[in-house]
Formats: sequence, C-alpha cells, structure tokens
Amino acid sequence: MPNIEHFGNMPNGDAVYRVAIENSKGMQVRIITYGGIMQSILLKDDKGEVVDVILGKETLDVYLNDGSSSAAVIGRVANRIGNAVFELNGKTYPLFANDRGNCLHGGKGMYGPRNFILAGLTENSVKLALFDNGEGGFPGEVNLTVTYTVTEDNAVDIFYTAVSTEDTPINLTNHVYFNLEGQGSGPIYDQEIMIDADFYTPCDDTVLPTGEIASVAGTPIDLREFKTFGTAIKDLEESGCILGGFDHNIVLNGTGYRKVSVARDPKSKRYMETYTDLPGVQLFTANSLGDRPGKDGAVYTKHGGFCLETQFFPDTINKAHFPGGILKKGEVFTTRTTYAFGVES
Repeated sequence: MPNIEHFGNMPNGDAVYRVAIENSKGMQVRIITYGGIMQSILLKDDKGEVVDVILGKETLDVYLNDGSSSAAVIGRVANRIGNAVFELNGKTYPLFANDRGNCLHGGKGMYGPRNFILAGLTENSVKLALFDNGEGGFPGEVNLTVTYTVTEDNAVDIFYTAVSTEDTPINLTNHVYFNLEGQGSGPIYDQEIMIDADFYTPCDDTVLPTGEIASVAGTPIDLREFKTFGTAIKDLEESGCILGGFDHNIVLNGTGYRKVSVARDPKSKRYMETYTDLPGVQLFTANSLGDRPGKDGAVYTKHGGFCLETQFFPDTINKAHFPGGILKKGEVFTTRTTYAFGVES
C-alpha cells in the first residue's frame, strides 16, 4: 500500500496527511490532503537520477501562509466569473470578488485551502473527497472526489467526479506549476511549448474573456508549432500585453479525451504530454511568482514554472455561446486530465 504520513495539522486541529503513490519504474507522486495538492512529481532521468518537476512547498505551514505555486484542486469554478456574479434559473448569485472585480477560483469557497478526506487507496492511486456546502455563494451542495493515479507509462492521471443537489456552474482543474528541468532550476525560457489549438478567447485587462473566440493565426498565442517560452513571452509583451507573460485561455482542437499539448526541455530531453476531455486550457507562466520559498531550499522566481490548467472557458456561466460548465441537479459530472512524461532519445 502507499506510504501515508502525518504532514501537520490545520488551524482547527484536523490532521493533514501526505500519501506517496508510485509505479514500478520509479515515478512517484506525493499528494497531501490539504487542497488535494500534488506536492511532488519525482521522475528518473536517462541517467537514473531523480528529479522533481513541479513547484511546491516543504511544509504545511508554508502552504498555509503562502498558497502560491501550489498544485491544488481548483473549484467550485476554476478561473474567473465576471463581476463576481451570475444568473442561473432566474436567480442571481453574488460571489466574492477576489481578483480585479471578478471571482477567481471559487472566491471564498475555493477548494485550495480546504482539507480533503482520504477516501480510497491502492498501490498506485489515491482518492480524495470533499463536501462543498456552497460556502462561496454557489447554489446547492456538491460532493466531489478526485483520484490521482500513477500509471506504468509514467503519467499522472487526474479523474474528478461531482454531484450537486442543485443546478450549478462547475469547473474543476489543478493549478500545478511545471518546470521540466526541475523545480528551483530558474526561469523556463529555454523550455518549449506546443498547443493544438486554432483559437483562443481574447481577454480584457482584468483577464476576463471579452466573449470573442478568435483565431490564433498571426498572434503571439499561436503555439501550434514548438516555441520556447522565452520567445513566446517576448512576442506577447511586444504585442502590448500587460500581464507579464501568459495568462490566457486557449481553445483546444478536437473533442473527447485527446492529446492537446506537448512541453519539452532541450537540456534534460524531458517532455510532457497533456491529455484532457475539456475544451480549454489556461496557459499561465508564473508571471507574479517572485522570491517565493520552495522545496529543498529553492527560491522560485518569475517565470519559474508554467501551468496548463485544463478547463471550461473562463466566465462560461455568463457567456451562453461558451461550451459546458453547468452541472444539473443529481447528475454525475466527470472529467479527466493526464500529464504523461518521457525522455527523448
């Protein structure tokens, strides 16, 4: 069975646990019940050396005091809801505005600062559960599970389920920051990204989609062929973007569970493929991650990692032409995202 250890206590005294799951090839993922956070993804390189490829914190106290760079489960609604309000079934729901007038990642009801329950274990998987009573102002009560599985082909598979007592918006993701050279190795400028997407959703200065679905052709958002993060960020800044890097929802090609992106590090030859059944992904390049404490004495810097947050589009609840994002009362919502790793020969 997986190794389980006490990782600390919540302010209310509840115990937080860390679970290590692994495959037979030496890949190990460490999950903590606080936030459902992936604390580490440990991989062997072609020389047999172990490298941790995600950003994180060393102790629970640091997570409690600084949630940045944590690979937490995000909900009830990941990303932004415009003006922190939405209407559903003829009723208006005001939310907490925690990001430039918008509700970000669930506002006061966000899942990242909450302690999940251990609901199931196997040698290579852990299932966590959370009861969401609508604290953030959302309708209904939601029973959520998230299952992390380490596969034999060196992937971490994330599977979510949710059931609500009322119709509700839903958008679940994980805010994991990757650095394929290794956590704490500095900016990702030489690492490369390719995303299979012909369109994106332009946003305003508050990072809220305008409602347009625009072609990536001729824009810095065109990542259909490999481009280094350094070049992509420079192109974006030269276009007049004031965000300091990427924080953009990209409209993925295809439907169903499919491969949507590849990232790779020329130095280590390590690569990561992303698979999902969702229509969008938020590409975020840690634009505000400056001088943050990390693991093993590392200090994380701006652009020290990248996120590929698979999702429904931001503000879907307020934009009828955006797909999905509504969970009907009593129905079972499921979604799956996989991050698969390898080393180029």
